[in-house]
Amino acid sequence: MVVRLIIAVVALAFACQASARTIQKVVVLETGLNKNPDEYGLSEACKKFRPTARQVKDFFTKAYIVPHRFSLHERYAPCYATGTLEFSDFGKVEWVVSSGGTGSISWDEGEHVFLYYRGYKWLDPTACTYGLGDVLDC
Repeated sequence: MVVRLIIAVVALAFACQASARTIQKVVVLETGLNKNPDEYGLSEACKKFRPTARQVKDFFTKAYIVPHRFSLHERYAPCYATGTLEFSDFGKVEWVVSSGGTGSISWDEGEHVFLYYRGYKWLDPTACTYGLGDVLDC
């Protein structure tokens, strides 16, 4: 009984100290970019990928960490946007978001985190091209 009480108190103390990350500022620098400019028609399609600052903030608030290979294989999308974020506790970072719902943040020290959020609300010019074989993920 005492052990359970101690565990509960420690968990409560940790929960009180751990706070959700707060994004103080979002700057969208470039949108509608294309990683494969030689592919016919893709640059024109990618120009439609124009996430707003609010959509970017929602993405980074809700996204979870994934391995880098996930964004390279399972959810690869050539259309992307870039910008900066300022967190209340981790300073300023650069971000990249692809139209397929993957993204990354990079600190000046060279550290990177790769993220994914399926519930993005922006227009994805390459929707329904994800997945393996005949089963596509829209």
